[in-house]
Amino acid sequence: MKQMSERTYHGLVLDPFQLEALEAIDVGKSVIVAAPTGTGKTLVADYLVEQAMLKKQRVIYTAPIKALSNQKFKDFKEEFGPEAVGIMTGDVVLNPTAPLLIMTTEIFRNQVITEDPNLAVVSHIIFDEIHWLNDEERGTVWEESIILAPAHMKVLGLSATIANARQLVEWISSIRKEEVALIEEKERAVPLEYYYYSKDTGIVTYDKLWKFYRQQRKNAFTENPFAKTTHLDLIKAIEGKYLPLLFFVFSRKQCAENAKELARHANYLRPHQRRHVEEAFLRHFGPEENWSLSTLQLKRLCSKGIAFHHAGLLPVQKAMVEELFQERLIQVLYCTETFSVGINYPVKAVCFESLNKFDGRNFRPLANHEFFQMSGRAGRRGIDAKGYSFALIDFTWFEKNPPPRFQIDRLEPLSSQFKLTYNTVLNLTSTLNYEQIKVFFQKSFAAYSSLQASTQINAQLAALSEQLKQTGLNECHHVGTWHCPLKHYPKRKELERLQRVYRSLGPRKQHRAYGKAMARKIQSWEKLLAHPPEACPASRQTVCRSETQSYQALKQEYQELEKNLAGLPGENAFLHEFEMKKNQLRQLGYLRENELLPRGMCAGRIYVQELLVTELVFSGLFEELDDDQLNALLSAVDYESRKNDFFQRVDILDWTEVKHLAHYLQSVCGPEAVRYDPRVAVITYQWSRGLSLPEVQKFCNLDEGDIISVFRRTIDLLRQMRDAVPDPALRIRLKTCMDKLDRDEAAVLEL
Repeated sequence: MKQMSERTYHGLVLDPFQLEALEAIDVGKSVIVAAPTGTGKTLVADYLVEQAMLKKQRVIYTAPIKALSNQKFKDFKEEFGPEAVGIMTGDVVLNPTAPLLIMTTEIFRNQVITEDPNLAVVSHIIFDEIHWLNDEERGTVWEESIILAPAHMKVLGLSATIANARQLVEWISSIRKEEVALIEEKERAVPLEYYYYSKDTGIVTYDKLWKFYRQQRKNAFTENPFAKTTHLDLIKAIEGKYLPLLFFVFSRKQCAENAKELARHANYLRPHQRRHVEEAFLRHFGPEENWSLSTLQLKRLCSKGIAFHHAGLLPVQKAMVEELFQERLIQVLYCTETFSVGINYPVKAVCFESLNKFDGRNFRPLANHEFFQMSGRAGRRGIDAKGYSFALIDFTWFEKNPPPRFQIDRLEPLSSQFKLTYNTVLNLTSTLNYEQIKVFFQKSFAAYSSLQASTQINAQLAALSEQLKQTGLNECHHVGTWHCPLKHYPKRKELERLQRVYRSLGPRKQHRAYGKAMARKIQSWEKLLAHPPEACPASRQTVCRSETQSYQALKQEYQELEKNLAGLPGENAFLHEFEMKKNQLRQLGYLRENELLPRGMCAGRIYVQELLVTELVFSGLFEELDDDQLNALLSAVDYESRKNDFFQRVDILDWTEVKHLAHYLQSVCGPEAVRYDPRVAVITYQWSRGLSLPEVQKFCNLDEGDIISVFRRTIDLLRQMRDAVPDPALRIRLKTCMDKLDRDEAAVLEL
């Protein structure tokens, strides 16, 4: 294996930030690397792993999504051999005792919170995409992982550019009681240029886009003087010299539709490349007569150098697209946002069909960090002099919803998304004493950020207080009120004018709506000005007149800061919530004081809807169900439906007992404590009974990949339950249930 010289590693010339990071690792420091997408951060992780393997140390590599975990597993297995690398992603566990273990961050969090003894021999933990700490749904997992990571482990965090990287590193340093090196790189190895496109403008900058729009609006004779622009127009404009490209589309359905539309007009492969694609499909999927319609469609697209990629594809289909993309046989790939996370597939250009996305609740503009994360895929090091980002513009909604001006220096800072789960409460109670738990919450990024904000606001308040004193107005309590002559008398004159106008209306008009409204206004003003101001010297009024405006601005700023300070969470906010949740768990019979009872021990090992799953285990309901019904029931737990999901209604099992358990839990813990969706059970039941995927598809309108995802999530939950329940017979049964789901398209791909 080649070693690093002064400026190179594995034949690659190191950038200064990479060299700095490698030197920090060599002297045994924990390191956070924050650099733009595509600058070569993963080289730092590869170096750390290689050095650890040479020294016979154990390393854990965590990633936010399974696709990235799978890719790293394949890469490292190829480099170090299959015996040296393992993977744990919940639904996949292969070679878990290997010296290099790839896992999702959720798995690592579960290990540290339960104090897994296997962690004692791990020397390093790598957090890839550590900025996911900012993720609303999963940020808590990252925060708990960082807080609880054992002190003997060194940390390597890799991130895209972070606005508040220094704050993040200072937090990690403070909770780990060690120096953490921050390595920041602002410049990209391949510079990026950002453009906008419409049929009317062609490829233009942001400023030219606005200039064109204003000119057209000024000279327009029709309601909408703009031509309609589609993804095909943009590709036609750039395909001559900007391929390969990623085209981000924030709709799965539209991904596939756009790819099919383009394939009707374009073909980017030569005959020998087309044959290569066809051979790859035969190798992956077997004889063509056994292919599904979706695989046939995908092959037709890929044979023209066009494809789409989203979570609704089967795992084997996604793997096929990724393989062809890496071999440069896909020239245009329509994809959803997840394709920009971690997976290293650089291109010459990145396109956006829209600069708005649906976040689960409503449509909103892309945030700066989202736009730059996706755009960062453009520009291949050693191949392209520049990378390019193109955004499709629809002028129809331009005035009402203009495209944002993205600025790299205005990235949104990372903020804590810490949320306290019942699982965390149980595990903290079983492993830490009260003082340690108090320290745990004080270590959270939320508490750290709140303390920093509080310190900063108090300093600003103190400075403003001094400024207010220096204005000379702070001694007068009437400044800015109706008791001040400067405010009272002008308002009094306005009131007198209004009274004269009202009197001039006469009785008939005074009784009309506008007359009554005027009377109400006069009445309220008379009340405000009922008491004349106290005598105030003319000299004092002169000072007030010159200084009131600045005084009022300072006073308003002071009041805003006071409001912000009051809005910060209290020092012990999480501790209070912890105690509240503990009381709820005592009510439910999970705890006796601080002792975990059987229900509590079970829920401490369940990481998905832990209360509902535990109640189902202890209810005796499983004994009334066959294995297929049990699989169907568990697949309904925590299922998050998408808009317009449809399932056939089939009576599979009686949900009455589940409803009673849910209502019982909600009566103690609130409506958010339970989530399940009985509709999805039908597809899991049919799959568990042995039906084929095309047969199962007839029972719903889900994409094939989503159906498989339901089965894999159920397998993950079954595995958690198998580790959590004490009954040997039930554990054997749960393994049988897993085997019924883990087959054919739902079986784990050869990683």
